[in-house]
Amino acid sequence: MDLRKCKEEYAKLLVLGGVCLKKGERVVIASDVQSMEMAELVAKTAYEYGASKVEMRWSSARVDAYAYEHGNVDFLKEFDEWEDKKWELQVEQLPCVINLVSSEPIEFTSEMLENQAEVMKKRMPMIKKYRNQMDGKFKWTIGGVATQSWADQVFPGEEGNLEHLWRSIFTTLMITGEGDSIEKWDATWEKLHAHEDYLNSLDLKSIHVQTSLGTDLTMDLSSDVAWEGGSDRVLGNAPNLPSAEVFTSPVASSTEGVMVSSKPLVCQNQVIEGIRLVFKEGKIVEASAEKGEEFFKKYLETDEGALRLGEIAIIDKYSPIKNAGHIFYHTLYDENIACHVAIGCAFPFLLKDFAKMTQEEIAAKTELNKSSIHCDIMFGTPDITVTGTTADGTVIQIMKDGEWCD
Repeated sequence: MDLRKCKEEYAKLLVLGGVCLKKGERVVIASDVQSMEMAELVAKTAYEYGASKVEMRWSSARVDAYAYEHGNVDFLKEFDEWEDKKWELQVEQLPCVINLVSSEPIEFTSEMLENQAEVMKKRMPMIKKYRNQMDGKFKWTIGGVATQSWADQVFPGEEGNLEHLWRSIFTTLMITGEGDSIEKWDATWEKLHAHEDYLNSLDLKSIHVQTSLGTDLTMDLSSDVAWEGGSDRVLGNAPNLPSAEVFTSPVASSTEGVMVSSKPLVCQNQVIEGIRLVFKEGKIVEASAEKGEEFFKKYLETDEGALRLGEIAIIDKYSPIKNAGHIFYHTLYDENIACHVAIGCAFPFLLKDFAKMTQEEIAAKTELNKSSIHCDIMFGTPDITVTGTTADGTVIQIMKDGEWCD
């Protein structure tokens, strides 16, 4: 595997397969400073394929941590006028957005966690306001970039671990350097669209998931909310690269039972393991974790909607992401290894009449959970069972031992 050729193919996949760039479109690339080399390659590729303008938006997880440790929380909470202007312009222009992500394990003190929670609680609703206006109207994608700190987390103490992580990322993306990954993903999207069509044809009223680890969850589904998987069938973009899920948003007040996580969760650069959640009437009434519990419980206090589910996603055991053979400690990859739920906001774009609805009409849909956060928690196991119930009470086997039954 020639890593240089693979990175070039990856950049092309993000630009042409991820956001489906058309000549003359604007592009925004959001990236941590540690990923600068890959970000520059993606920008170069975007220009080569016709981007009219590429805007770079840099961030730093380490600087964010310094802010929570030493900064003035009152200032950090502020949403400055220039930020409003930036978001207003993005809503107006609807550029293609390429998010380059990595994992940066950072130890937070209790005080830092308090500061972070306070800042997020204030800022996230403001950002969410603009994101809601862009839903279903702009093309975006997310892709991972290997960094040394991330490689040290995934393969601690291993010589050459950065190259190993790059190779693993390319394995999940079906990139070999031969230049055929876009075609491979087009074939994958067709398979996921077929599962999506099957689930939508059933018109399920509820879904039930069980695993040997102790997950036993039931949730209602709304006839107004669709299942979706793979690339966006209207805009053509692939929101996540890689992706292996078919997902929907359950009725916010309906979840009952217990969820036990099967994989580590990395949320805001904090690792949480051994999560156990108990739901009653849609709301988390008990929450615990074997690792990272303090942060996780603070995170659940973000807003009322953080205690309810916004997503249920089904992934089979043939997911290409599993071929890497290890955990990535990043949701982009790990959520596609196993079935998962997400606490926090639902997906309004799944509403069947979404394109015709006003923001007020969308906000009035009480079956969709409202929150400023969205965090995926993996619970799937090789022996997972998923069943659905239709309006007339017919029980349909959707997945058995990790395989689709359609």
